[in-house]
Amino acid sequence: MQIKVFDIKMGKGIIILGNRNRNRNIFRLLLLVCLLFMISFPSFSQYSKRLKPKKFEWTKNWGVNLNMGATSFFGDVSLYDDDYADKLKKESAVGYGIIFSRRINSLFKLEFQLLKGKLKGKNSKSKFEANVLEYTFNATLNIVNLLLPENNGRFFLYVKTGFGQFRFSSRLAYKDPEKEDRVVNTGVPEFVFLLGTGAYYSISPSFDFTAEVNGRMTNNDQIDGTKNKKDKDYYSYMSIGITYNINNAKQHYRKFKKTPLIRKY
Repeated sequence: MQIKVFDIKMGKGIIILGNRNRNRNIFRLLLLVCLLFMISFPSFSQYSKRLKPKKFEWTKNWGVNLNMGATSFFGDVSLYDDDYADKLKKESAVGYGIIFSRRINSLFKLEFQLLKGKLKGKNSKSKFEANVLEYTFNATLNIVNLLLPENNGRFFLYVKTGFGQFRFSSRLAYKDPEKEDRVVNTGVPEFVFLLGTGAYYSISPSFDFTAEVNGRMTNNDQIDGTKNKKDKDYYSYMSIGITYNINNAKQHYRKFKKTPLIRKY
């Protein structure tokens, strides 16, 4: 051991130094620990960030769809229920709507849909026109992703079902001039059940092109102004639309990539 004693103007002080080799080893160990901490700190920070739960996750995977198409009536006052081509040409009117959706995972999506449209039809004795306004809560199942879980293509098929309420106002006009027109309005919203299918093509991570055909079974038999105890009235909506996906993709997928319609790795 070495002891060094020194004097200072304000007094005396004694510093006791241990073995120099041990002091050097301790100093080198402390320096090594500091260097390792400095090197590992960025990696630890990134790892700790990955462990943190994602904030505002509820803002992801939403979509807004604008659509337009043809609304077609099937009931007592209609002639072309078995011929859909003539139904579109002669007994269909314009409808349009908006859909707010939230993708739960690669298979399921929940939707809230608003639809406004016109219905019309005729038979040998009368003709009618009606205005319809409905809202439904729906769920879709992606068939392509169900069959091909690893699919990373652009084209998808799905089935859709849901339920909601609708209101209508209709006017039935008889060909017999002696009969007065009949006007029917719903006092309260009526129940409607929805079932159909659709497809969409992913133009980009932000936009999809959609096409749907859905049938609406109603709990009312007077949409056409007539009443038949055997069958309820129903109508369909065939549409095309565009969906804007909100915060729906990783950054590196936003670059354009050529991909097939359907692909499985």
